[in-house]
Amino acid sequence: MSTALELESDPLSRIVVATDFSPTAGLALDRGLDIAKRHGSEIALLHVMQPELPTLAAPEMVVLPPDYEQVLRDACLEGLSEAAQQVKSAGVRVSEHLEIGRPAQAIADAADSLSADLILVGTRGHTGFRHLLLGSVAEEVVRTARRPVLTVHPGDDQPIEPVKSILFPTDFSEASDQALSAALRLLVGSVDTKIFLLHSYHLSPTIVPMIGFAGGAAPIYVDNARELAMRATTPSADRLRARGLDVEVLVERGDAAELVTELARSKNVDLIAMGTRGHSKMRQLLLGSTAERVVEHAPCPVLTVHRLEQP
Repeated sequence: MSTALELESDPLSRIVVATDFSPTAGLALDRGLDIAKRHGSEIALLHVMQPELPTLAAPEMVVLPPDYEQVLRDACLEGLSEAAQQVKSAGVRVSEHLEIGRPAQAIADAADSLSADLILVGTRGHTGFRHLLLGSVAEEVVRTARRPVLTVHPGDDQPIEPVKSILFPTDFSEASDQALSAALRLLVGSVDTKIFLLHSYHLSPTIVPMIGFAGGAAPIYVDNARELAMRATTPSADRLRARGLDVEVLVERGDAAELVTELARSKNVDLIAMGTRGHSKMRQLLLGSTAERVVEHAPCPVLTVHRLEQP
């Protein structure tokens, strides 16, 4: 198994900040400025314009001026210019980019073409049926982007630089290693950072008939599973400590997404860093995604690194 700790930890050169000019996008830009100032990064401000009417709108009920698309373009450019002035006032280099198309795909493609080290995007935090209907551009970016993604929620208004604490959930996969590598790049220049290394475990379904179906497991099975999980975390924890990082290992039984969000809140961490496997949309609909559930409900910004599943 590869280890993220063997990868380089150089500063971030270019950060793409996607904006729809909403308050949460403003928070994402604030967090981008936090990072850019420490790393000497350039910020690439990106807005994706969608000139087409929403599919639920009846064209005959909407009267558009003949120059509608040009008016929309001008308004988007004005919004980008205002945001760019904020970046310049902070002493950070900035470029402005206006794209047309599907937002999540355009963001991912632009980040690739710009060789970005990081994407910042705000999430609206929809829940329940509204979330099912509307979806989330941020979650689609998390699922499909080939660059690390930092998502910011409404209310994430506290600076994250310097990062003092990271919750790092791991399943010891390559995706987890890549997420840790991206998190370590954020730590360049930081000191006294604490990492909470979390591994969640479940009892194998093969022993359910032996322990009953009421949810109560014999202590010996729980203890054995926990011991195996603790052993599995040791190499990662040792490598982190060898880098001079303060590491606390957390091994918990339960649903990974619920554990991550609960621990992030109770430990008051600055950042969650985790890998995502990049499920197809159909599999995502059927099985859900730990990373996307965390992105939706986390009490702090979430750094994700996407890895496509092998066919």
